[in-house]
Amino acid sequence: MTAINPENDAQDNFVEGKEPSELIFCLLLASAYLGLAKFCWSPLYLTKSWKLLFNVEGFFVTIAIIAILIGARPYTAPSSLQLSSRGIKYRGPYWIQRKTVNWDQVSRVYLSPELILVLYRPKPDSKRIWPMPIFSIYLAEKDQVVKSFIKYCPIQAIMMKGPARISWIIAFVMLFALVLWFFYLLTP
Repeated sequence: MTAINPENDAQDNFVEGKEPSELIFCLLLASAYLGLAKFCWSPLYLTKSWKLLFNVEGFFVTIAIIAILIGARPYTAPSSLQLSSRGIKYRGPYWIQRKTVNWDQVSRVYLSPELILVLYRPKPDSKRIWPMPIFSIYLAEKDQVVKSFIKYCPIQAIMMKGPARISWIIAFVMLFALVLWFFYLLTP
């Protein structure tokens, strides 16, 4: 058994900031969609078109529920990251369970201001490499996360740049085309 050195027990903690204005905005958005659902209920009910009533009301209520869930998420399951000389402890924004990876399991680390990708082996003799994406955009002090990784990571981290503007434009056009295709499938 090895003795614990108090100098090596230092750690950097990063927690997701809670913005009340985001919650208020999401609640206002949800109330607007619920108001639209209430406003459209009577005219749609009188038309006796049950498919149209179900689709329109379902759309408005679904968007309202999603807005409430997105606004309340930082309060129910905030994202957190702990870095120390022993390893990484990370709980992402959309899953509750915290993931722990020791530095001796890590094979590569890719760093960028928005996303950190840690490639690690779950078992020392395993040939499989698993990814652990760390979304630093959710953390309150996101500009300090990369510096902290460089400080604690025993292997050389690979620095990545953000994508070029043309890549953002192509990704946006593809997403827009996907949304249009989805709505095309919904039309009778």
